[in-house]
Amino acid sequence: MRERLARTPPGYRYSIGRILAIYSGLMVTLLLAALDQTIVATALPKVVSELGGITQYSWVFTAYMLGSTVTVPLYGKLGDAHGRKPLFIVAITIFLAGSALCGAAQNMVQLVIFRAIQGIGAGGLFPLTLAMVGMIVPPRDRGRYQGLIGSVFAAASIAGPLIGGFIVDNFSWRWIFYVNLPVGGVALAVILVTMPKRPYKQEHSIDWLGAGILALGTTSLLLGLVWGGRDYPWGSAQVVGALVAALVLLAAFGLVERRVREPILPFDLLRNQTVSSSVACLALVGAAMFGTISFVPLFVQGVIGTSATSSGIVLTPLMLGAVATSFLSGQLVSRTGRYRPNTIVGPVVLGAGMLLLWRMGVHTTNGQAARNMVIAGIGLGMMMQIFVLSVQNSVPRRAMGSATALSQFSRSIGATLGVTLMGVIVNQRLPAAVRANGTAIHRLPAAGRLALANALHPAFLAAAALCVLVFVISLLWVREVPLRRGYGDEVPLGDEASPQPAGVRSGS
Repeated sequence: MRERLARTPPGYRYSIGRILAIYSGLMVTLLLAALDQTIVATALPKVVSELGGITQYSWVFTAYMLGSTVTVPLYGKLGDAHGRKPLFIVAITIFLAGSALCGAAQNMVQLVIFRAIQGIGAGGLFPLTLAMVGMIVPPRDRGRYQGLIGSVFAAASIAGPLIGGFIVDNFSWRWIFYVNLPVGGVALAVILVTMPKRPYKQEHSIDWLGAGILALGTTSLLLGLVWGGRDYPWGSAQVVGALVAALVLLAAFGLVERRVREPILPFDLLRNQTVSSSVACLALVGAAMFGTISFVPLFVQGVIGTSATSSGIVLTPLMLGAVATSFLSGQLVSRTGRYRPNTIVGPVVLGAGMLLLWRMGVHTTNGQAARNMVIAGIGLGMMMQIFVLSVQNSVPRRAMGSATALSQFSRSIGATLGVTLMGVIVNQRLPAAVRANGTAIHRLPAAGRLALANALHPAFLAAAALCVLVFVISLLWVREVPLRRGYGDEVPLGDEASPQPAGVRSGS
């Protein structure tokens, strides 16, 4: 057994034992992020009810994802430049500070601000983890290791919703944020012990101007979408001004990125058809996924009328279906070397699940809702890592960090826009009577339950429409590129050559 763990397979950089040690650190880090998502999603209806009302529901998600979205490119670029270990430490530390502040929030404004800080830390957890996986395991064998990461999401999908519901039903909601602190402490310790030094050294210049313009442009866009029709009319100076500012800033960001030595987002990689189509699919899947996770607990608590714990149990089948399918599909991809079937069948199954959610009403039971979530989870699991794998497989190793950051950025911006737009849809259709009863979401009268169901239906239908777009893009533009078995910098035949980051040289 010891000899097997010490063996370094052909095409690998590290021995099996070393890979498992590194994976232990990555899994604890993912557990921290996954637990936060599942716990907060379940408990948030009661949190928002106590602090400020249902109309601000989506902003708690939006602030978190805005903070994580605008920082993903920076983490990718800084990870390529300085190595990923110090960036992991910084990201986890900021995340824990934001968690502590969220637990101490006294009103909705503070909670939204502190969630943004928490999101700034969370912006590094997923892309740095995925980039590290891409560095230590060749694409062809990566599916074999998805079970290890999948076990983390399985544990979080079971424990997170139950913990979140149990906390808000029996203790103060503040503990849904404080629970991150001990888990984060373990994550920091394991990262310090297991994470290897950077695989190469790189001279770098960080595009801080581009990062700032991107953050301002994205914020302006989200403000315009959230304000429109709810706080101000769509034709008001506030909404139009925010949207125009977003257009100008994002256009300026594009111009800046074309002139800098090292752009914050590697847009040159988008010349590769497989990369560009996979990135687009990641954005659409992120919008459908997070929009659903955000509003299903609200449906269960407000329309079905059950407790926060029950709504957490409903989310569990989604995550279990996604994790189990991701593990099985990863094994299949590793055996066959083919991933395109997942990109075609996945959106069909996910879309079917969304249509079933759309058909739910006041007479829907927890069991029926759970069934619908299982179907959606199976479709999601078929695509969870496949599009990221197709991107990583289509770029040279020296661009792995930037390409992974681009993938995560697209999913994050899609998730942010998805939650925001679905929040706008729900708030537009939400009667004043339901808003007034926001302090007792799970005890709405019959008329209020019906009104809330009617307000949530278009959000699920919009998620189904996004799945149709994913299917079309996958069918027409995602190509089957043979999965590489090693770490070579070669780009698969048939794809456009990807640019080499400036200043890369071999190192330890």
